[in-house]
Amino acid sequence: MNNSQQRSRNGEQEQVKFNRKHEAKKEYARWLKQIDWKVFCTFTYAWRVSDPQADKTFIEFINRLERSLKSNVGYVRGDEKRFSGCGKPASARHYHAVLTSAIPLEPTWVASLWMEMAGHRSDHAGAKVDTYNPAANGIEYVLKFISQPEGDWKFGRLELFHPEARSLHTVNARWNRRLRRIKAR
Repeated sequence: MNNSQQRSRNGEQEQVKFNRKHEAKKEYARWLKQIDWKVFCTFTYAWRVSDPQADKTFIEFINRLERSLKSNVGYVRGDEKRFSGCGKPASARHYHAVLTSAIPLEPTWVASLWMEMAGHRSDHAGAKVDTYNPAANGIEYVLKFISQPEGDWKFGRLELFHPEARSLHTVNARWNRRLRRIKAR
């Protein structure tokens, strides 16, 4: 095989990998769109944070939301931290997330709680939280870096809010109590 044929073959293999990743992302998005999301969020930090520190802050944020609401909060979070490209400055660590709860989530309250924990600067670092719009492709945006080295994603409590996950979950007394509490709210 000559060099030209090898490059062509490598290009075809890369295209197949790309297509698989793209299809997987579309399938995740399709599955996640079945959840009744309440808010779409962009969360930033007012200072540099390590991966473990950033994750710890986010988990504590979710815990505080749940304690304040007295309700579970489901989420999907897309992590971003990327180097500069196309002549643009580097993007500091930030998250895009969708949140849901049996209790309504007020966007301004969610944003202020995040900024209490992660800080706020005058250069728009902090939080931008909007009511979720299913037509705006927020799920795809959260998952945009799912298969990239500079991105990651995490999720929590989807089994409480996703119709398919509920039907697949092993039913026991504890699970029934959780579902009754969610439905009661």
